[in-house]
Amino acid sequence: MIDPQNLKDPAKENTQIQTGAAAAPAVQQVTVTPQELKAAEEQQKMDSGLAKINREAKEKDTREKAASMNMNYIDISVTPINPDLLKIISPEAAKANLMIPFYRLGKKLRVTVAHPTSQGVRDVINELKKQGYLININLSSEEGILQALQLYDTDQYRVKKEISTKLDEAKIKTYEKELAELTKLGDKIKDLNSEEAVYLIGVGALRAGSSDIHLEAEAGYVRARFRIDGLLHEVFRIDKSVWQNLSNQIKYQSKLRVNVDNVPQDGRYSFQVNDRKIDVRVSVLPTEFGESFVLRLLDSGRHLVSFEELGYSGQYLQKIENLTEISHGMILMTGPTGSGKTTSLYTMLSKFNDPTSKIITLEDPIEYHLEGISQSQINEKGGYTFASGLRSILRQDPEVIMIGEIRDLETAETAAQAALTGHVLLSTLHTNSAIETIPRLINIGLPPFMIAPSLHTIIAQRLARRICTSCREERPITKSELDEINKVVETIKRVRPADVIVIPQTLPEAKGCDVCSHTGYKGRVALVEMLEVDYEMKDLILNKASSTKMIEAARRKGMITMWEDGVLKVLQGQTNLEEVHRVTSITQ
Repeated sequence: MIDPQNLKDPAKENTQIQTGAAAAPAVQQVTVTPQELKAAEEQQKMDSGLAKINREAKEKDTREKAASMNMNYIDISVTPINPDLLKIISPEAAKANLMIPFYRLGKKLRVTVAHPTSQGVRDVINELKKQGYLININLSSEEGILQALQLYDTDQYRVKKEISTKLDEAKIKTYEKELAELTKLGDKIKDLNSEEAVYLIGVGALRAGSSDIHLEAEAGYVRARFRIDGLLHEVFRIDKSVWQNLSNQIKYQSKLRVNVDNVPQDGRYSFQVNDRKIDVRVSVLPTEFGESFVLRLLDSGRHLVSFEELGYSGQYLQKIENLTEISHGMILMTGPTGSGKTTSLYTMLSKFNDPTSKIITLEDPIEYHLEGISQSQINEKGGYTFASGLRSILRQDPEVIMIGEIRDLETAETAAQAALTGHVLLSTLHTNSAIETIPRLINIGLPPFMIAPSLHTIIAQRLARRICTSCREERPITKSELDEINKVVETIKRVRPADVIVIPQTLPEAKGCDVCSHTGYKGRVALVEMLEVDYEMKDLILNKASSTKMIEAARRKGMITMWEDGVLKVLQGQTNLEEVHRVTSITQ
């Protein structure tokens, strides 16, 4: 109750009160001395210190309580939580029962609670079990859970329906229309849940024909670039605040450690578009301004293309088709990452594939799924490597074997033995040219007496961008282009005198259109060189001849280089000299 005697008379206050329209309360100035300010700061520090001590004591008590109850203790206030997990328990149930989910792996779900024996907690847990979750219950302090529960009140959490991972054609066309200008992706992501955002980025990259998604942290933002037809294109930029949830979502889906950002990590996840399963291989690398993510899209629903569609032509087309008729020997596809080695090998496998042959592959990862072929995924962490897997494959009585890559001596030795014992062995190796494969195998440790009899053919390959057929135009050939082309054609005619090569008066160029995203290029074509290891080449390997002598021998048999094959593709109107120079590192 308010005592009337304690009410002050405004007239007696040291204040002027006006009446009428101009009346307004006076402002009373309060002066704080430096001594009072210092005392207030010290009191604030003391209160903060006491609060910290009390909090630490409560966490210690909770930790001891968890040990006595044989439960795991979690300091949930400092534990990263994927906001998308919050939808598993409604905010009403979570707040009423002081519980929150904080980690999920498939159907395994970890939940932390403050009062594990309460009936409300039991009811929620039983309901989660009915939904198929395998529950692991942990103990946290009330204060810690209350702090974590604040996530329900942020923009990071929104109750939503499960996003569909199966789109009908109309929906896909809608996505294609929306993503025609990929720069809009950055704006769309801001308004989406992180799970939806990751899915939309994947769909956008897939529809753009991208092979890789690069998400790179810079000083004040994160840059997203898509690799399309071999080149990176910046698509959008997002704020660091948006990126934090996005990166946690990618890590969570890839089964990586969400709370670790100072070491490299590798994982994978998948999503579906219609009946197509898209596998995503994730690489995370710590950098100066944060983590850099590279997402490789592996579309298992892609149809295999023919050798002609890949870009093989003339003698090389005939030779690679003849390779599918051999009964034993090692065929190696060489080139850097992204040069189409695996795609070419899969096309070759499809030619070997028939009901009378047993074909087994050992891959990391499986990029295409081929009916009638046994495909095996290696697991380095589990000890299932290319070398150990290859030894097991040989006991399966196959005719044709493909291993994803020869990385070490053990794998190289086993591969050579397989080729020497009546098997066709297909694999890849990282070298810059076909002839460099031989010294590379020697450097790995494989002796010449194993290389010579086991090797059958080496194919080196690069991918150049094709000129867009929708906006291509013919223009007169320039003098410098004509001089370079004439020089190459003269060399090819010396190597292959029977070849008929016509030099046109014009060359195609593309200005750019909507079909090619205004780049002037659409798709890629293979530039190839093939080295057949015949009896003369085997003798040179056994005698440890120089690479120069091996090249001279191969040229006498009609081998042309990737650069020369690229110039032929230019004359056919498939690409241009700039692309040939770029991918073969040739400048004239």
